[in-house]
Amino acid sequence: PLGITSVVTAQTRGKIYVESYSEPAVMEAVQGVRGVLVGTMVKVPLSDMTTVMHVVPKKVPVKKNEWVRMSRGHFKGDLALVRHVRDSGLKCVIQAVPRLDLTLSDLPPEEAKVRRRTVRPPQKFFSAQELAGMGKTSSRQRFPGLDELMCDVFEGNFYHDGYLIKEVAIGTVVKPCTGDDPPTLDELQRFRRKSRATTAGGDYDDGEDGGENEGSALAGSLLAELSELQGKTAAATSSSNDRGLMMGDTVEVIEGDLVGMRGKVVSLDGTTVKVRPNNDATLADLGGMSEVEFLVAQVRKHIAVGCHVKVTEGRYANETGVVVAVESLEGDGEENDVDSTAVVLTDMTHKEISVRTSQLQESQEIASGQDKLAGYELHDLVVLSGGGSTNEVGVIVRVG
Repeated sequence: PLGITSVVTAQTRGKIYVESYSEPAVMEAVQGVRGVLVGTMVKVPLSDMTTVMHVVPKKVPVKKNEWVRMSRGHFKGDLALVRHVRDSGLKCVIQAVPRLDLTLSDLPPEEAKVRRRTVRPPQKFFSAQELAGMGKTSSRQRFPGLDELMCDVFEGNFYHDGYLIKEVAIGTVVKPCTGDDPPTLDELQRFRRKSRATTAGGDYDDGEDGGENEGSALAGSLLAELSELQGKTAAATSSSNDRGLMMGDTVEVIEGDLVGMRGKVVSLDGTTVKVRPNNDATLADLGGMSEVEFLVAQVRKHIAVGCHVKVTEGRYANETGVVVAVESLEGDGEENDVDSTAVVLTDMTHKEISVRTSQLQESQEIASGQDKLAGYELHDLVVLSGGGSTNEVGVIVRVG
């Protein structure tokens, strides 16, 4: 067989392009071909090789209420919802969670230019009240071509119910979510916003009835379906997947945009857990949401130094004591990323024991243990026998 991979003709008249891993293979392939002048063969420069052929990607059409991903700028990779399709499918109006940096207008022009290019702001819903509190103003007008959509306008962008509303090109700025890259539970939770945004006076009519935003409701519906599906899958593969979590536990977020957030567990449902943040500033950033839903895999139990705890399972089950230190597990395993080791000073023996935080529960209970068993009492001096311990003595420090 010939040692070439392809032969193509481009827009350049009188030339053909032969693709191969070796030059001798090309010489052998064209030898004897009528009309081909072998002596004029020239290797295409590496910098020009990509211009021989240009493949135009096919634009995948999108539909209203379909989930898409942004593919450019600070929004690259972010989830968005198609609100309307325009220009025969060439453009669409999307709804997304904004990435707004309110400090840019306070910086010198050159510094603001560098910051705008290099710093990616976190996702946060637009708030006219917050804007007014910073001495900045926004206007009110209807979105072009959509008279029923009344929006806040700030720095040339439109915001409705806290979401960014923007017209973008399909295939260039947004692409449909595929089966290989569907919306995740974390993204849907961040997209969802249960309370509507209002102006400082709260007296405008945005053209929609009160209640949850349409896009937020769609995210909530899909979130419930995915949670139920994952819950059923997990139930079939494992009978225990909550990592020792219980109602009222303090947890720390270890994945997603809210990494580091701490809060109390208010409910557990299959593979998801609802958390109420401890920090008032975090509650403000969440746009009025008092609870946030996470996958169990996205949180881990947080035990603070000084807490009084009870061991729920393992070698030291039912022991109680005070946490004197919390250390990260050594190693690179997945289990090490979601658990830590707590050093507990026990109430009974006043000894230090090391226990995984997932095996601990905050409790005011103090283990007292038994005083007697089989004729022996706590703190008795006894003689050990058997197992090579003949004539050795010891003191009983625990019974039971």
